[in-house]
Amino acid sequence: MPLLGPVRIARLVKTFGSARSAWQASEAELAAVPGIGPRLSAHIARSRPAVNVERALRRAGEAGARVTTWWDAGYPERLRELGDAPPVVYLRGRWDGGAGPAAAIVGTRRPSPYGVNVARTLGEALGRAGAVVVSGLARGIDRAAHEGALREDGMTVAVLGCGIDVVYPPEHRSLMEAMLARGGVVSEVPIGMRPRPQQFPPRNRLISALAQAVVVVEGGVDSGSLITARHAAAQGRAVYAVPGSVFSAASRGPHHLLAQGARLLQGPGPLLEAVGLAWRPGTSGSAAGLSDNEVRVLAVLDERPEQIDRIIERTALDAGCVAAALATLEVRGLVQQSPGKRFARWSVFEGSNRPHRAGGVPWSNHSSS
Repeated sequence: MPLLGPVRIARLVKTFGSARSAWQASEAELAAVPGIGPRLSAHIARSRPAVNVERALRRAGEAGARVTTWWDAGYPERLRELGDAPPVVYLRGRWDGGAGPAAAIVGTRRPSPYGVNVARTLGEALGRAGAVVVSGLARGIDRAAHEGALREDGMTVAVLGCGIDVVYPPEHRSLMEAMLARGGVVSEVPIGMRPRPQQFPPRNRLISALAQAVVVVEGGVDSGSLITARHAAAQGRAVYAVPGSVFSAASRGPHHLLAQGARLLQGPGPLLEAVGLAWRPGTSGSAAGLSDNEVRVLAVLDERPEQIDRIIERTALDAGCVAAALATLEVRGLVQQSPGKRFARWSVFEGSNRPHRAGGVPWSNHSSS
């Protein structure tokens, strides 16, 4: 209900003893509650006839959603700690709301190839180790983090700024469906509600609350990812920032956080330790078993996308050989294709197939990204 947020709802329930009693209270009784007053009580009284609880529950069931409240056993455990915990949470998917190892990865919707690479690789490391990857299903960094976890058959959860039956952005429908099979989606926004700008800042507090640590990969100083980081700090979560190029506007947010005391993230090890897990390097992305042509193509690539004509020139291979090698490398998870037939490496960690060393493994060439 507009104007009636989690804090006021909690106050009403505490005052009247139950949600049902608060819902049935008269306008005068509501007005007497501290923080409500005559104006808001009149608004509540006018709005109640338009609220159809049975219809809302039916729509949730049709969408395959579970509706949980403060008083339910299925309510996400970490959200109970919030002073402004949402009174109602909608859940879809396999995730049960438990408080196991979890980290949030957030950042800009317009990332650099380096940022995408970092987010996806962190998602892979977390998913491989058994941690839940939390993000917001947005374009850019969020998507890369979710996809990274899924690549390793890990669990990933998205907190939405719209109804749980709404896919936003719409091109993420297949990603959302994959997440429902391996994790889930969460929202405090009522069923059927379309995304609105004012709904996204509040959802960021839920992203940070569901995680033990938050990583900001790329973003501006005034971006939503920094709002998430501020919520995380207030909630007592560990806040990490990934360094980037001083020439990139997308690095300003993480560098600002580092100046404010956020932890420098130089590899997946410290992040996994923060959520109570050890880093388990995987074989995904291994260069073992490549042909001579594939090795030559991989050797001329780094995080910066390269035009295919330039790759042909640098490798001295013919176009057919380069195209075949790139196709294999892309399938193996070693190369990413960008618009305009440009290609870049996926792996951002030096020594990613070696055992974890104390202090973590550094990012590869982050200063040149």
